[in-house]
Amino acid sequence: MKKTTINFRWLEKGIRYHKELKRDEVYAVFEGLVKGYASCDNNEISKKLILIIPEVEEIFINKDYNATQDVPFIVYYMDGGEVHMLKIKNHHKIVWTILNEYCKL
Repeated sequence: MKKTTINFRWLEKGIRYHKELKRDEVYAVFEGLVKGYASCDNNEISKKLILIIPEVEEIFINKDYNATQDVPFIVYYMDGGEVHMLKIKNHHKIVWTILNEYCKL
């Protein structure tokens, strides 16, 4: 795992925001969900996130666009400029609550 921060950006009400998140702290949050809900069949998003977080450069959430979608998503950027999208259904309320908390200054 990289020992850096993650660039976290989001768009909300037409305004762009940015902050740095400590990679190890973000990882610990989603790893806790994986371990805490190990017997749950509906925990694939947290499992995917702990695979992404160690190497991701940036995470972007377009809250304005996602508000119009049945299946909202995050965009993440890896080393070398690779761009990926991770769809996260609205019923993943715990994951979205955490991501929305990160979307606060």
